[in-house]
Amino acid sequence: MKTEHFEFRGTQMIVHLRSVDTGGSYALIEMHHPPNVGPALHVHPRGPEAFFVLEGEYLFFRGSETIPVTKGQSVAIPPGVAHRYVVGPEGGRALVITPPELELYFARIAERLQSAAVPWEEESAVAAEFGQEFLDQTAHWTSR
Repeated sequence: MKTEHFEFRGTQMIVHLRSVDTGGSYALIEMHHPPNVGPALHVHPRGPEAFFVLEGEYLFFRGSETIPVTKGQSVAIPPGVAHRYVVGPEGGRALVITPPELELYFARIAERLQSAAVPWEEESAVAAEFGQEFLDQTAHWTSR
């Protein structure tokens, strides 16, 4: 298994297990986040997502819940549940079990961002192709 490293919107990603390595069940990604960033509200219809925080503080919004998560704690997101998170002011590092093929979304957008900005419509289409549906585009990977 080949470990992949790339930067996605300022977040360093290390793909430890690709979906192809797990028989299409999930991917395992270590994410090193800068302070005060996170994705726009979204869902994963193909499977659950789970975060184990290795460093820092995160604030998760899962459905109607607000869940603070710190080093040594975890949070699970069931399939189809709307969620987002914001990384704390010191940044953070988390081990993330993603739904299948989500690592392909991150890698494709990261590659495209090396040469030009990616329009929201294009990123949304790539995300949908790999099992992530955005519900809005508010503060997507920008400081909050």
